Amino acid sequence: MRNRNVRSITLHFCALLCLLSILCISCQASYEPLVGSLLIDCSSVRTIQPSDEDITVTHLRIHCRQSGAGNASLAPQVRRMGSPIVIHGLLPGTWEITVCGLSSDDGNAVVTREASQSVRIASGQTSRALFSLSYLTEGFGTCAVSLSWSAAAPSISALSCFLTQEGQTRYTVTDDSPFSVSEGVYTGRCASDGVVEVGTYDLDILLVNRSGTRIRFPNLDTIRIFSQRHSEGTLPLLFPSATISHMVQSASFASDTPVQISISAFPREVPIYYTTDGTDPTTSSTLYTAPISLSRTTTVKAVAALDGYADSAISTGVYTASNFAITTPPQIGEMDIITTDHETYAVVILEETGLDENHYSWYVNGILQEGENDYHITLEGLEPGTRFRIMAKVQKGNLSLNTFTYTKYFTIPVEG
Repeated sequence: MRNRNVRSITLHFCALLCLLSILCISCQASYEPLVGSLLIDCSSVRTIQPSDEDITVTHLRIHCRQSGAGNASLAPQVRRMGSPIVIHGLLPGTWEITVCGLSSDDGNAVVTREASQSVRIASGQTSRALFSLSYLTEGFGTCAVSLSWSAAAPSISALSCFLTQEGQTRYTVTDDSPFSVSEGVYTGRCASDGVVEVGTYDLDILLVNRSGTRIRFPNLDTIRIFSQRHSEGTLPLLFPSATISHMVQSASFASDTPVQISISAFPREVPIYYTTDGTDPTTSSTLYTAPISLSRTTTVKAVAALDGYADSAISTGVYTASNFAITTPPQIGEMDIITTDHETYAVVILEETGLDENHYSWYVNGILQEGENDYHITLEGLEPGTRFRIMAKVQKGNLSLNTFTYTKYFTIPVEG
């Protein structure tokens, strides 16, 4: 009887232990978390540089959707990049996680393609998902390129930017508006009128002079276009300029004596183009090959222009034909000797020429006599027996192609 009671107690104790075990398991199960966590790492996201400005992926747009029987989902989130992003409260199961890179906290500022992967979420654990994002290869953006060059080259009238791929021009952007100038630098800006397809392009630059000559800069730089983004940069341009090195600016001449106008340029190989009707010259104007012969009043405009150079400044010469006729060339008259108690001096007179607005220059023994600009000259402090040479130069106007020069020798007589 006693043994039976012992067995009964033992069975009850075992049953109690089993019940307690079940309760403990049940309690443990009731307190175990029913959700898991997800850690997202996109540390491999790159920085892009369209036209000297960084467009960095600063935020992620994240969409989480459970696949299978659960079919739960979270509203899209925009989270700032930095340390790994952790999303809590995901139910156990398989989740489809989709992320894309943004350049700001605006959910529409997308700069990368979407990346997706399936992640198994376990209750009470943190799962890890590592994404590698690539930039958008579809879509359209805009661009602008600012170009600067020296104010010593004002002849540039238009500029164009060509966006090329594999040697083929895909887009052309032109600026022919008046260029701004500040602190000795011209600036022009080519901006796309419309959208440009996403991609990487070689940038070719073309400048056009007023004369029609061109300056090319092939493959000057590379420009990258990103979806819904604006790429912009500034490029300085360096190129040589041609110059007109010699050309008389104004002169007058006798209509019955044609004059020859000579022009030269630097560098010497740069062609010169000119007009005689007052219009600005271009490469379609007359090519200068020999001195220009003029027999009537004419305005000559010339420019030195060659591909690869900025045009020279346009040089203008005004050449006036006068109707006077020179019947008797001017001559140096006889010298009048005047003696006083203190000195002996001489007066030399240039005989009348019939020319108006004459300009006179006198030289004694080859030395210009400053201030002697009239039709006569007075020589003072002369020693008897001195022999010297007097040269008189007569010009029509201040700068003349028709100049008369005459020379005569004189000797101061010795008294007695």
